[in-house]
Amino acid sequence: MIESFIEKDVLRQVKLIEYLYELEKLTLREVAKRLQVTTNTVKRDFGKVVFLLDEQIEFSEITSTTISIIFNSSFTRYDLAKILYQDSYFLKTCAYYLLGESDYLTIVEAEFISVAKAFTIKKQVENYFKAAGIMDENSEFLSNEIRYRLVLISVWMRCNILDKLIVPNQYKTATVFVDQVLFKFANGYEKNNREYQFLLLNTYLSISRFKEFSLIYEKDEITYLKNTPTFHQLMDVNELILAKEKLPETEIQYLASIYKTIPLNTSNYLIVEMNYQREKELMIEKNSMVRQLIKNFENEFGVDLFDHILFEKPFMNFIYSLWQETQAFSAEKHFYLSDQQLQLAEKIKQVLETWQKQFHLETEFTFNQTTLEKFCSQVTASLIQKRTQKLVFFFVAEDELSHTIYRENLKRWLNLDYNIIDSTMYYSLDELPIYVKEWPSIIICERSLKHDHTIPDVLTFFSISRNSILEDTRDILSYVYNWKTE
Repeated sequence: MIESFIEKDVLRQVKLIEYLYELEKLTLREVAKRLQVTTNTVKRDFGKVVFLLDEQIEFSEITSTTISIIFNSSFTRYDLAKILYQDSYFLKTCAYYLLGESDYLTIVEAEFISVAKAFTIKKQVENYFKAAGIMDENSEFLSNEIRYRLVLISVWMRCNILDKLIVPNQYKTATVFVDQVLFKFANGYEKNNREYQFLLLNTYLSISRFKEFSLIYEKDEITYLKNTPTFHQLMDVNELILAKEKLPETEIQYLASIYKTIPLNTSNYLIVEMNYQREKELMIEKNSMVRQLIKNFENEFGVDLFDHILFEKPFMNFIYSLWQETQAFSAEKHFYLSDQQLQLAEKIKQVLETWQKQFHLETEFTFNQTTLEKFCSQVTASLIQKRTQKLVFFFVAEDELSHTIYRENLKRWLNLDYNIIDSTMYYSLDELPIYVKEWPSIIICERSLKHDHTIPDVLTFFSISRNSILEDTRDILSYVYNWKTE
């Protein structure tokens, strides 16, 4: 939401460095198309970025067709973006306003800008606060603590002026709390600066504001959050770190909802799978609305998505970001999508909007474009892999042991979500059922049983032997792969 109000040149420059941070080199024509400006505008933005980030850049180059930057590896993408955001008068004015300094003359004196410009920016800030739901039409702040914090974080993640809010001892406590949470949840967790700051600032607001400002949740929201493992683990840290002045349950619920929007970066993939199954049970299995949304995605894209971690894990993260509209106030990095992905993102948005109307949701979500593009980049492969008929494998072998050897050897390489191994063990080609011709199928027959049989052309047939099992299996898998990608 806030990106609709930030100065267009500042936002373009942030996107430009985030694109270059990942790709290092871009064509002027393509990046101009992505940013919806002329190539000359891209050149000017590039020049400004090189000037502002001179100390953070190892190498930069602009040619008649391309731009290139290699950044010093000691700086994160978030570090660089935050430097550029400091040029935004809009963000600075938001910060002053949230600090209680709403007189535009204060901004004139602090930022050395004209009275007219300061007055205009102040009006833009008030329009943003009204759109974000924390200010009424009379420019008075509303009593909505959760939304107020999210707006505050949205500005603070980009603007250092709000560091004036920090009370050192409370900030230190918040740091200890977050570090303990990350250690408990993720075995040490290699910190991502953007995500760490997001957690830290939200935790600081919980610690510094809970005595004066109460958080209000719907009953269903409270019930759901209390059932999550995240809530219980946060309560454990609450008891350990804040023993004297523990946070109330509503604050732990708030932090649980914030924590759900970031990856854990665990050290063991088994933990990832275990967490996925637990979250899936809570969010998907027990929620008909969410299940319907997945079904809508399946129908729109013609793919199978239920029970597929490749889709459901990023999908659940996206759904969490809709809770309290957290995604509208995040400081996500910007993704450089391909033309195909940009078209996919629009279709994803249409599915989401249709779903929202389908259930007449009381809270109308505004789908944040940056978060939408992030989700699109995560699920592209899942959505473009069209449904194919499953291949059925029929085995013909001399004895039970041979069946076991051939079946298990092939199972090591096959994804049985997309393939079926017939459970009947055939000991002669004559035993194969009639319906084998009706399905996309592969017959794998031990070579010694192939003699004196004519194989119909309609059947896909492979011979296999123990002395050439590796070569034979490779031939079968090569065929399967090519069949699936045709």
